[in-house]
Amino acid sequence: MPLAQQVAERLFLVAAAAAVLMAADLSVKAAVPTAPWHFHERSSAWEGMCVVLLLGALALARIPSRAVAIGAGVMSGGVAGNLLSARANENGVPNPLVLGDYAAGIAFNVADVFILVGNVILMVSLMAVTIRHRDRLIPPRQLRAALRRRLRS
Repeated sequence: MPLAQQVAERLFLVAAAAAVLMAADLSVKAAVPTAPWHFHERSSAWEGMCVVLLLGALALARIPSRAVAIGAGVMSGGVAGNLLSARANENGVPNPLVLGDYAAGIAFNVADVFILVGNVILMVSLMAVTIRHRDRLIPPRQLRAALRRRLRS
């Protein structure tokens, strides 16, 4: 299979996983009532970082691993869900799931869980890809020497 087709397949995995999980998160946020103190206020800088994360997740489709693409999609679904719900709620992300109470509780949403799970999948799968292709890595001494040369010039 040509490289471009493989990358397109992995890009589809990222986008499909993100779309399905984002829809699931937004459905939960719409169905479960959220108390005013369960909203987490977000800034425009946070929104910009969300966009950067989503673009970075798309770039991960170039890595030759379906597991990396799935991890990027899971993480992206959470990021996109929080971003869209913040835009719909005047920069407040609803957190309808609560463990505990107001004084000693934690409020979160399904998107937060997707972000966490996606990051774990990404870490494990990126380590596996790195180990599988370790013969392509620059040996540490050569890397150190190359960095020194670059920093001095």
